[in-house]
Amino acid sequence: MEYKTVFHPHSNWPPLLQSFDEFCVNAKMFIPPTDNTPYHPFRAAGDFEFVEVALAASLNQAQVDKLLDLISRVAQGTAQVTLKNNAELRKACDSAAAQLTLFRKYDVTTLYKKKMLTYEVFARPVWEWALDLLQNELLAPHFVWDAQRLYKYSGEGFERFYDEPWMADRWSDIQSSLPDVENAVPFGLIIYADKTKLSSFGTAKGYLVVVWCANLPVEIRNSHAIGGGCVVGWLPIVPEDPQEEGRLGYTNLK
Repeated sequence: MEYKTVFHPHSNWPPLLQSFDEFCVNAKMFIPPTDNTPYHPFRAAGDFEFVEVALAASLNQAQVDKLLDLISRVAQGTAQVTLKNNAELRKACDSAAAQLTLFRKYDVTTLYKKKMLTYEVFARPVWEWALDLLQNELLAPHFVWDAQRLYKYSGEGFERFYDEPWMADRWSDIQSSLPDVENAVPFGLIIYADKTKLSSFGTAKGYLVVVWCANLPVEIRNSHAIGGGCVVGWLPIVPEDPQEEGRLGYTNLK
């Protein structure tokens, strides 16, 4: 046997020995799940595409009604649009929003040169986003909870290697330190803020803050499908001030 997986003692799983073929088959089990209705809760994919365009273009009520009337008259059958008026568009948006974790606006204040400055921060509660993942039936079979140690036989002995967060010693240490209650396991989040990528939302701009669930396999975690990374906030932009640029206090403010 070339590979050996050692599970955390609290999992009560015996060590698993596998040949190369068995290990590869097991590794292929972690594939992004397919969502056959990614447009849910909209009634059709065309409905979703229309709402996306309408919101991106910031169309007013008259423009929406006119565009829907035009689509109804010139429809060629390449897309199905069931929305008939602006009220239905808003109702569909409200229905979709009710099933997802919404963004909220927060006012963040800080003191700079004896003046209180206030910045608007838009963020989605991370814990509520995590609950959305945990309650998703497509993702449920793919969560990994117990720490593992993975080894490959080198010809002389088993050498440990790492390719997922739960294979690290830190994960095992955290699981060992949890309260002695049934099914106490770590739940990990990877949070990343990138000030090199500017994003816009509505009329505002900011730098993305993205979160990933560390308990999902990398094929799912790094995909663009369900279970992949999610934007949970935008860092506010401090207006440029040429007179302050280069000063330590201004740099810390930014």
